[in-house]
Amino acid sequence: MVSILLVSHSYQLAQGTAELVRQMASSADLKIRVAAGMGDEHEEIGTNAIEIMEALSELTEDGDVLVLMDLGSAVLSTEMALQMLDEEIAGKVRMCPAPFVEGAIAAGVQANMGSPIQEVYDEAMNALAAKQQQIVGDVEVQTPAEPKSFETPALAEQVEDKTEVLVTVTNPTGLHARPASTFIQTVKKHDASLTVTNRTTGAEPVLVKGMISVMLLAAKQGDELLLQATGPDRTALLAELEQLFLDNFGE
Repeated sequence: MVSILLVSHSYQLAQGTAELVRQMASSADLKIRVAAGMGDEHEEIGTNAIEIMEALSELTEDGDVLVLMDLGSAVLSTEMALQMLDEEIAGKVRMCPAPFVEGAIAAGVQANMGSPIQEVYDEAMNALAAKQQQIVGDVEVQTPAEPKSFETPALAEQVEDKTEVLVTVTNPTGLHARPASTFIQTVKKHDASLTVTNRTTGAEPVLVKGMISVMLLAAKQGDELLLQATGPDRTALLAELEQLFLDNFGE
């Protein structure tokens, strides 16, 4: 599983962000480390390349590591730490320029599902898309190339073995981060592909691949969503998702 390292000038900021990630991705298998602040109690503002290096050395023992940094000098400290590491260890580390808080949450949820580091990186890079859409309107989401049979939701509709269900969002705050996290973790449990259309807003269908794609539905309380699934587990997936909506995602 990909681990997450948060490099920040503020220890409190990094710890608070890590706690947010753990609330969204609570698996004990996901490792999140903090390298933040300076001084014996981390009370001073700044970053320490030695501390970053030590954290990376530990985390890479279990596989790849995604690093998120809050400010430019945190990037410099991380680059310095990488230069002090053996080439083999440094090769397991990926620095990510995504927004610190949103990127960490998106990356943590994706990593928690066992996704490879490229998918974790891509999800972090799209982390601001949902907020941008709410404030400034439609935004283009950068996604990696998909196999031809899954290029667009329209193509998925051509598959004969497709099952669908219509659900209504009942959560008072809609599909915000926490239910979106539960939604995508449910999808990833099944051998199926899911496309969701917000019929209330009339938006284009969204092929669900991560938490951000769920949040891009901009689904509010009362919105009707059409869930369309293909693949061997399509019936089980839709049944579980339908129950989540009926249970208000546990909220």
